[in-house]
Amino acid sequence: MPNLNRRSLLAMLVMPAGCAIQSLPPLKAQRITPSTTDTQVRLPQIGQFWIYKKFNFYNSALLETVKEEITQIDRDILIHRHSDKTGTLPSERHGLWGQVKQDPYWDTLQTYDTPLPAWPSHLTVDTSQTISTHYRSDNGSFKYWINTSTTVTNWERITLACGTFDTVRIDTFIRLNHPDISRTNCVRRNTIWLAPALGRWVARETTGEYVFSHTRHANIGKEDYFRWELDSWG
Repeated sequence: MPNLNRRSLLAMLVMPAGCAIQSLPPLKAQRITPSTTDTQVRLPQIGQFWIYKKFNFYNSALLETVKEEITQIDRDILIHRHSDKTGTLPSERHGLWGQVKQDPYWDTLQTYDTPLPAWPSHLTVDTSQTISTHYRSDNGSFKYWINTSTTVTNWERITLACGTFDTVRIDTFIRLNHPDISRTNCVRRNTIWLAPALGRWVARETTGEYVFSHTRHANIGKEDYFRWELDSWG
């Protein structure tokens, strides 16, 4: 039986008696062939925003709604993030558009020595990019190793509650050393459906697993499994 963290257990406890827990269904996706203009990602401008609903993949619970807005484009590109449940969240920071310097989507804030691609510079299917670098956790001074392999998997037309979008699916496989020394063999998977016309992903899924190193027997731990779905934009 997989290990469940406190958040997952609480989500299970609040389910009504007799109600079956159901994971999120797969996204409605259809493979497409992009045109030349489809591959051009909208450039960032101050005031652009995207509002996402964040779900627990395991039980389909809506956890929060997050607004992301570009508030700076000189030097770095800064994306301010605000939750309807907890207020201001850590910001996302890019050097060049699509090159992430500060990543707030995991259990700790990660700041990279070398920016990591949210999407490769070329959006042709099977294009891939592998980077090995180091990151700081929650603005600490110690650096941890991280390796990412980012691949353009498919062009897909996906349907969400707010509309239908032509997207490029980008899968990133991540290996890293975690700040919690009891976690070893940490791997993560990050999938985005980038809509170039919107300049941002319209859906995203993150998950991961690791081995507990402080036990005699190998126990597999599961990270949270989240999906973000676009609700509105501007």
